[in-house]
Formats: sequence, C-alpha cells, structure tokens
Amino acid sequence: MRWLLILVGLLAWQAQACEITMGYRTTARMPNINAKPSNAGLYLDLYSEAAQNIGCKLKVVRSPKNRILRRIAEGSIDFYPGLTFTEERAKDIFFVENGLFTAFVGLTRKGGGQITSIDDLANKTILVALGSPDPKSDKVELQYKRPPELSFDRAIELVLDKQADFYMDDFSTLYYYLVRHPRESELMLHLNCCGGLTRLSLGFSKKSPHFQAVDNPEYDASKPLSEFNYPTKLATGTVADQFRLALLSLEAQGFTDTLFKDYYGASLQELMQAD
Repeated sequence: MRWLLILVGLLAWQAQACEITMGYRTTARMPNINAKPSNAGLYLDLYSEAAQNIGCKLKVVRSPKNRILRRIAEGSIDFYPGLTFTEERAKDIFFVENGLFTAFVGLTRKGGGQITSIDDLANKTILVALGSPDPKSDKVELQYKRPPELSFDRAIELVLDKQADFYMDDFSTLYYYLVRHPRESELMLHLNCCGGLTRLSLGFSKKSPHFQAVDNPEYDASKPLSEFNYPTKLATGTVADQFRLALLSLEAQGFTDTLFKDYYGASLQELMQAD
C-alpha cells in the first residue's frame, strides 16, 4: 500500500512538472476562445485533452498578440494555438499540425463583384490584425490598415463603416460571427480569393524547454519552405513531439471533428458548402 501511494504521488508530481503553456491574445475568437480572463472554448478543450494524454497540464496566458509572439520567440510561452506559417515567423517558431482545418476567405460590403484573387484588391483598403501576415500580390500595390487588437466585431464594424474594404480571416470563425451580426445582409463572403481549404498549424517556440529538432530527411530544398516542407523536424520523444502525436491521435479518433461540430454545428467543409 505504501509503494502504491508513493507511485501515485510520483505520477502526480510528473504531471504537475510537465506544464505546456499556450499563449493567446486578450480578445475573443469565439467559439475557439473567449475573451480574457475566460479561456473557455474549442482551443482549451482540444489542447487540454492533448496535454492530459501525455501526462502534462495546460496553462493559458493572455496578452496582446505581439507580446505573446515575442514571449514565444523568447521561449517563456510554448505555443500559439492557431498560427499561419511565414518564413519570418519560422525563425523562432516551429509549425505543427493540430488536427484542425482552416480556409481563408474575404469579407466585403455587398455591391461589388466576387474577389477571386488578391490581385483584385488594388485601390482597396485591406484590414489586417497586428502580428498577422499581410495578403501579398506581385502584380498590384496593396494598402493596409492595422488597428491594435482587432476583434471580429471590430473588423465587421470597420468594413460596414467604409473604414476598410476587405478583411481576410479563417472562414469558420468569421462565419460564426457573421451569421449572428444584425447587419449580415449588408456583407458578403469571398470563398475563392485566398487559398482555399488547408490544415491548420499551431506555432511552437524553438526556445521552449520542451522543443528539440533534428534534420528532416524528407525536406525538399527545391520546393518553397512551408510547415509541410521544412529542413528540421521534432526530435522523437520530446514533449513537443508527444504533444504533436497526441493531437494527431485525437484527430484520427474523431475527437477533433466532433469537438469542432459541437462548437460550430457542422464541419468546416459543410459550413462552406452551406454558405
């Protein structure tokens, strides 16, 4: 009995010793995460489950996005739950699939034609959250507006008030806010402007004590850098790699898809077809 109590105590100590810190901006991105100080939402449920499955505890830190990204670069925060890959970010951050899907789409006021390419945004003001990658074009010059701590409600308001012409973000969360907005009929979505459906990644700090990388033999230097084509990969057995595998296991078990449907009412593919 004494050894059993020691074993239980040791396992409890190990679980407490392994803490994975998720950082996120202060504003809400419902239903993924509520505004500070609440952290309730899909992200908390998903990442808490993955952390628990590898014997760790999830801690959540909220702060303005740029500050969170700086702390991730420094290694005092382990990861950001949903982050778009850029080569600049990849200097400090390693991108890991989280089992979710995303599809970037555009939002404008009604009255114009369908936007099928970023090149269609010449002479329009593009709304971009601080710390987020800008839509890029090699053919036309683009104009950006970057207000601090941009929430979905604020983005919709700026577009409706003609202080911006175009806003790009993930379809599922944008759709969630849009269908609840009293002026929804004045807005339109552009589903084919911005790259279509892709797998979503989290951004893990390369300076985290849980991170270690090794050479990736599948890297193809002739292809562009991306989260799916990178010179290094997570070292087997590290907490970061165990966390990655736990997330992929939750996806394979159907947990992630069920969780998404619980919060959004349907899968991302079904929502896009319904629009």
